[in-house]
Amino acid sequence: MSVRINLGAWGSVFAVPSVVVDEHIKLAGGQQLKVLLFLLRNSENSYTYKEIGDALRIHEDDVKDCVSFWVDRKVISDNGDELVPQKSESKKSENTSEPKKTEPVKRTVTRLQKPDIISAAQRISSDENLQHMLPMVEAALAKPLSSGDTATLVMLYDTCGLPAEVVIMLVNYCVSVGKANMRAIERIGVKWSDEGINTIEAADERIARSKSSSAHWSRVRAVFGMSNVGSPTERQLEYARCWLSEWKFSDDMLRCAYETCVDNTGKVSLAYINKVLQRWHDAGISDPEDISKLDSKKPAKKKGEKASYDINELDKID
Repeated sequence: MSVRINLGAWGSVFAVPSVVVDEHIKLAGGQQLKVLLFLLRNSENSYTYKEIGDALRIHEDDVKDCVSFWVDRKVISDNGDELVPQKSESKKSENTSEPKKTEPVKRTVTRLQKPDIISAAQRISSDENLQHMLPMVEAALAKPLSSGDTATLVMLYDTCGLPAEVVIMLVNYCVSVGKANMRAIERIGVKWSDEGINTIEAADERIARSKSSSAHWSRVRAVFGMSNVGSPTERQLEYARCWLSEWKFSDDMLRCAYETCVDNTGKVSLAYINKVLQRWHDAGISDPEDISKLDSKKPAKKKGEKASYDINELDKID
């Protein structure tokens, strides 16, 4: 009598790197996982993007984006002619120099895979949280959701891992700051996901911080007489937060720094203003009357002596 173990579906298996599940499964979309599994299963063969797309019923361009997703995360390497598993770096001996620091991979919004209409509908029909979330989003936006809007919201919920209540808070926040469009909701939602904002408490704190930063920037704009400058950049918001919340300068001190900048450069440079305010902060100056005293203590610059900071260099980083 012969003995045989029937492994069934387990008779043919292939390996999937642990890092795919441990670090990337939350961010990876369905198409990205399909492409990776196809490549791992057929690692001995060569395929074009079109052939992979035909096999998986995915457009060729989407296949390229999916491959780029895994290349960016160092799961596979693109050597030009072939795709190969990413090799881990060999360990260095203790006598060698410090290991090279790797920069965190930044996720590109356009590479996130949104579900198609059918897949989105299936997810909604099987998830009560989505069923409750979508009408509340419609009410907040005061308009019906298109199929594209719905796909974006499902992506934020499924792929980005934002709970339904956090998505609702996100939409209401965007409406309150005049960004009631799905493009802004998607961009900010992905950023929240990257920052780990996935609870009501974390969302509350993030919204409060954002509103405080906006209030600081509005105050700075008013003091400087700036109008029609568009949405502030992250650096501008950070300047305003530092000047008002950390260094606690008054409007009068901000105005003095502004006038110093314009008098010396002929234009508005927030980097130059920041340098001036930092000098005053380090010297403990908090009243406009004390500014002249600080300047009088400064030794006269010798002929040909270069300024302590270059105006042109400051302009480059503003």
